[in-house]
Amino acid sequence: MNTIRLSVVAAILLANSTTGQGQEKARKNFLSALKEGQSVVLKENGGRYEITVMKDVRLGHTIIEVGPDYIVVEDAAKVSERRIPVYSIKAITRIKVPKE
Repeated sequence: MNTIRLSVVAAILLANSTTGQGQEKARKNFLSALKEGQSVVLKENGGRYEITVMKDVRLGHTIIEVGPDYIVVEDAAKVSERRIPVYSIKAITRIKVPKE
């Protein structure tokens, strides 16, 4: 009898996991505000980076890759790349320029 109950419970759990029921909607992570090709300004302070994004403004560095726990930025001269792990990012600031 216990074997039958165990089989039924296992079948319900398996059916539930394959249909996607009970799964949460994917959450946005900390780096979801950054996109490849964006122009950003980096400010380093004590090994921690503050990243400032301004829409439609080409400044400083360009984001060339956004990973699950890091970003890669290229300098304005396109000479060097810097890989920044998420734990080294202090803040991501988006500045919205008012439309005229």
